[in-house]
Amino acid sequence: MSVSKIRVVIDTQIFLRAAMNRKSLPAKIIFDLRHAYQLIVSDAIVLEVQNVLNRPELQAKFPQLTEGVVDQVIELLEAAEIVNPAEVQAVARDPKDDMFLACAKASSAHYLVSEDKDLLVLNPYGDVQIVNALDFLRVLQDTKS
Repeated sequence: MSVSKIRVVIDTQIFLRAAMNRKSLPAKIIFDLRHAYQLIVSDAIVLEVQNVLNRPELQAKFPQLTEGVVDQVIELLEAAEIVNPAEVQAVARDPKDDMFLACAKASSAHYLVSEDKDLLVLNPYGDVQIVNALDFLRVLQDTKS
């Protein structure tokens, strides 16, 4: 009997924090535990993460944001399941957050992982649990045991 993986949408901030600090909680989720869940993205999410990670001002401020680290994140995004919602409804206080909610809803994701208060305040969003990195790490640890 195969157990289906937890379906997860992860926001840009988590990817950025993972890329900036390899010892952070987001890095543990993104890099170390990536096989413990099914990452789901949309074309819009991939584009935003690529744009943010390649911002010259961020790369200048955070030298650890190297081309190699950015490439690692892009590889993970390219290996993810892609779901492009037919429509993106205005739900969040910040309209840029709506693409994460739309992707999570369209893909029947179990979780949306974010540190963004504008998203966290919406928990739950339909059947999607919106959790921070620490809470999602606990979910992954609970499912392993």
